Amino acid sequence: MKMLIPTEPELHAYVDGELDETRRRQIESLIASQPELARQAEQIRQESQRLRASMEPPPADTPVRLDPFRIRRELRDRMRHRVAVAASLVLALTVGGMGGWQTREIAFQQNYLPMADAMSAYRLFAVSDTPQMVDVKTSDPRQLQTWLDQHFVQPAPLPDFSSYGFRPVSGRLMSSEQGTAAMILYQNQKMESIVYYVRPPGNLLHFSNGARKEGNLLAQYWRNGRYFYAVVSATDTPTTLPVQRALEPGRI
Repeated sequence: MKMLIPTEPELHAYVDGELDETRRRQIESLIASQPELARQAEQIRQESQRLRASMEPPPADTPVRLDPFRIRRELRDRMRHRVAVAASLVLALTVGGMGGWQTREIAFQQNYLPMADAMSAYRLFAVSDTPQMVDVKTSDPRQLQTWLDQHFVQPAPLPDFSSYGFRPVSGRLMSSEQGTAAMILYQNQKMESIVYYVRPPGNLLHFSNGARKEGNLLAQYWRNGRYFYAVVSATDTPTTLPVQRALEPGRI
């Protein structure tokens, strides 16, 4: 078991012979192996000897409260008490801080709509009539994967929806409350779209796989490694139904 380094009050108590036998032996062992600690103990011992040498024994009628050795012991006891109080305050602040973070997380989860940012990205880029700026435009999945790898640490492999008629066409970096996110736009020959979305977890520590509908959109989301992922697709187009079935829980 690792022995605790004695505090200054403990060293004073050690020099004055006021420690219990177990702690006294522990400190002796530490002093034998740590020259700096031995130097501190010797300095305290010398100061104690000088103090005794400079003081005559108090007269018999001296009030107990004025006994210099009693005063020294009381000061040492007060110092120990202050150390104990400080340690208690640190512990209380630590526990309180943890409780505060847990409370904030619970409140965040209660007000959090899963992958609302992914649905916003779909509305902004997948159904907009106005051409949008993109960071990378290619139908080669390998190039898009390389682009993701440049901005995220070991992201999951880009999903392949080609068997359902959807191929990637572009990618764009986005800013979310949780940090940098990325959106990959897939389209079929009818120019119908689905969006693959990647972002860090941010303050949301606990995240369950699931799905959420909002209007005519369905966000299917999950966590894999460092990041959260979602696929957003329309619920009113028959061509997206096979994709949605493929992404149902247990198949992702």
